[in-house]
Amino acid sequence: MILNTATKHTTLHYKASNLGRFKSTIHYELTNVSTGDINDTDLTEKLNLSDDRDCAKSSPTYWLQVRQESKWRKPRLTGLFATEYRDIFKGDTRTSKNKVIFKFSKNKEELTIYFFQNLHFPRFYQTDLRCFKVYLESKNQ
Repeated sequence: MILNTATKHTTLHYKASNLGRFKSTIHYELTNVSTGDINDTDLTEKLNLSDDRDCAKSSPTYWLQVRQESKWRKPRLTGLFATEYRDIFKGDTRTSKNKVIFKFSKNKEELTIYFFQNLHFPRFYQTDLRCFKVYLESKNQ
C-alpha cells in the first residue's frame, strides 16, 4: 500500500506553549488545520505530550492526552512510538481504527500531525513508514 496526498486525512499544525517549563511534558496549541477538519479527528486544540515512564508493556516513547473542557482527558488517547525516521512517531486511536503520524520540528517547538481516519493498515506497528513517504518528506508549515 502506497499513500499519496489524495489519501483522506487531516493535517494539523501545533506550536509548543510551555517548552522547557516541565521536564517530561510539553503542551501544544493548535495553530492551523491545513487539510480536513479537526472535528473529523480525535484530537483537540490543546495537546499534552508526556514522556513514557515505563508503566505500560507497549513502551511508547510518548503518551498523548487531549484537553476536554478544562481538564486533560484520561485515559490517554494513544502512545507514540519511534520510527526509523528522526523526530517522527506513530500511533493509533480507537483500537487501531485511526492512524496518526506525528512530525516534530528539530527543537520540538512545532508539531505537524497527520490523522488518517478509518485507515485499514494491517501490521501498522511492524512495518516501516515508507508508504507515508509523501508526508514524511513534506516540511512543517
